[in-house]
Amino acid sequence: MREDRMGRVFRVLRGALAAGAITLLLMAGITLLVIYAGLRTTHLTAINQVVKLVSILAGTLFAVGVGGEKGLLTGALVGMLYMLLGYGFYSLIDGSEPAAKVLAMEIAAGALVGAAAGVALANLRGGRRTRG
Repeated sequence: MREDRMGRVFRVLRGALAAGAITLLLMAGITLLVIYAGLRTTHLTAINQVVKLVSILAGTLFAVGVGGEKGLLTGALVGMLYMLLGYGFYSLIDGSEPAAKVLAMEIAAGALVGAAAGVALANLRGGRRTRG
């Protein structure tokens, strides 16, 4: 039982770290688009939300997998941890603290996205599908 819990903890950590890595890659690509392709910075807020969404979805895929177990809880934890880490690092870099209400809403949104993705992934069949 303890090994199963530790396995779940590591899956959540792996998912959140994968989501963070995907965010870094996407942000680097966006930076290049701003610099070299003339992407307007007025759209960055919307793009940032899409990056968060894609990152949480991918992180949940890493944590739950197709046909995995405990998708609701694992996905929600991945989304929450991703948001907490993201805001924590941003606060360290920027030197500011996010408003508590904004942080709570972002964490809740991350949890909802992760939970929904986790449920969907857990209910997909793994492996090849056969026609019947």
